[in-house]
Amino acid sequence: MVLFTAFLMVFVYLAFRNKSALGPSNIVFLNYALYFVFPAVLFYFLEAVHWEYVLPWGKTNDWSTLSEESVLSYLYVFMMFFIFSRLLEIGMCRTVDAAFFERYAVRPVPFFFFISLILLGGVIFMQVTGGIDQWLGSYSDTYIKNKKGYGLLNFMLIMGSNFLAFVLGFYWRVETRVNWVLFLYALTVLVLCAYLQGIKSRMFYYAILFSAPWLVYARISISKGVGVFIAFMLAFMFSMYFRSNGFYSTPEMLLEYFLSYFNTIFLHDRIVHDMDPQFFLTIDFPINKWLTFVGVPSEEYLHDISRWLTSIYFPAQWFEGSATQQWPIETELYLNYGYFVFWWVPVFLYSLFMCVLYSVRFKYGPVFLFIYVLGYLHFLSVFRGSMFAWIDLFSLLVYGFLLMFGRVLFVKVESSS
Repeated sequence: MVLFTAFLMVFVYLAFRNKSALGPSNIVFLNYALYFVFPAVLFYFLEAVHWEYVLPWGKTNDWSTLSEESVLSYLYVFMMFFIFSRLLEIGMCRTVDAAFFERYAVRPVPFFFFISLILLGGVIFMQVTGGIDQWLGSYSDTYIKNKKGYGLLNFMLIMGSNFLAFVLGFYWRVETRVNWVLFLYALTVLVLCAYLQGIKSRMFYYAILFSAPWLVYARISISKGVGVFIAFMLAFMFSMYFRSNGFYSTPEMLLEYFLSYFNTIFLHDRIVHDMDPQFFLTIDFPINKWLTFVGVPSEEYLHDISRWLTSIYFPAQWFEGSATQQWPIETELYLNYGYFVFWWVPVFLYSLFMCVLYSVRFKYGPVFLFIYVLGYLHFLSVFRGSMFAWIDLFSLLVYGFLLMFGRVLFVKVESSS
């Protein structure tokens, strides 16, 4: 059942894929390739070769024990997201502005001050979360435990560094004479931010955002897709070595770690076993968080579905370390939209939202293009959480600021064509 489902996902994608690299339907498949196809195939491959597990805890997730309902829910949601987004792409997103980057330039002085502002934020964040000695001497503990209470600063630093990566790529794309001092200054600040905010995820985000001026025109083939997937996995293994303070020190250990990291279907399977389908059980969690800003208190684990479920199933992780397991979008649908027959409504609406952004990505300038690309990446995180999180309200405020700042940072130039 599991391998057949994995094969069906791959077949549907290859038969109907969008060859434009940044099409929303591609991120749908990427999620299920990472969290279903790859770990399932890896598990059964290790079983076939009678793999001797080297990690202390041995084999943690046995794909042969999954319930049919959980496997079918993954297939169902994949098919809905992929078909909806693919049809909307065909109907709404047929044109590409080939001369978009010829019409804009980056002003160096505002760019320099923006880089400096991000650097200042990074230094402040490092200092208030333990200082350079803590970050260099005990990276994993500092990263996990010392950020508590500085969520807003961390969020602003993440959003700012994301925009910096995009602008740096934009600058490289449009400038005929690159100022190397400015370029290396920005690159150094990005390295610092990646170290502070999680090397694994930041490397991926920065690479996509920096490459966005080329990716928006890129066509993806099967061979290119496989190459990108392998490169991502190698980068993932490299970053996990540092994040674990060298614990995952051999290829065998890192390979086994994939099986425990890409575990969302097992978390969903626990919910299917323990709970009945519900309607609107956690949909008000973002509102609980917003109300705390006007003096209405609530427990932190009631602000996010993964926090809440972690507090139930992994209480030590949440109450002692404020760490969370990430439940998949299938769990949110199961606990808020009841039975399969109703799930298509929120899935269609979110697919429509992403495809509308995709269709207008070139129409409103560089900042709006950044908003789409970041939304494209955020789409991947939606599959490990919620379609609408409390932090999205603050994202909208940041986007509003960036749209205004973009008027200073970017300048229109006459196209050579």
